[in-house]
Amino acid sequence: MKQLNTLPIEQFIEKSRIAAKSNQRHLIIEVKEAQALSECLAVVMTRLVNDLDAQLQAIQNQSSVISVNVDGGGFK
Repeated sequence: MKQLNTLPIEQFIEKSRIAAKSNQRHLIIEVKEAQALSECLAVVMTRLVNDLDAQLQAIQNQSSVISVNVDGGGFK
């Protein structure tokens, strides 16, 4: 599986952090940045959903029978 490129998310987080620290009331990003962020978030969310589906499928495929044996051992 290809490694995720999360650079647009990191750049947005950094811009918003700087804006918050400097008490800016608005955060403006260019359309190109917004598109990159949107595409990156779509890929990340799709990957997360696929991973979650795979985990749920693995859980459903496991046996639901649990066997426990208690024998008291050598306790006197």
